[in-house]
Amino acid sequence: MSQRASAVAIVFAVVGGGVHLVMGFFVAFSGLIAPPWGVAVLVAVWLALTVWGVRKWRSGPRITMGLPLLMVAFWFAFLTFGDLVLGWTA
Repeated sequence: MSQRASAVAIVFAVVGGGVHLVMGFFVAFSGLIAPPWGVAVLVAVWLALTVWGVRKWRSGPRITMGLPLLMVAFWFAFLTFGDLVLGWTA
């Protein structure tokens, strides 16, 4: 027997997925700051979080609300590290 997700859980999943998709736009255009290998790392992390979120959507749809927060934190930390330590400039 399968459990049906509540309407609130579905809204959380859709909103979280949509914001994560918007974050993909920022990841894709990080090439203005980061070198190609840095953008490849960001895209790989974004894709990994996307796959993880899709797999977890059935068991816990509310987890998808946290995906954009994780990606924003990683994106900001990675680009800041690149700027301060590796000398990346826009």
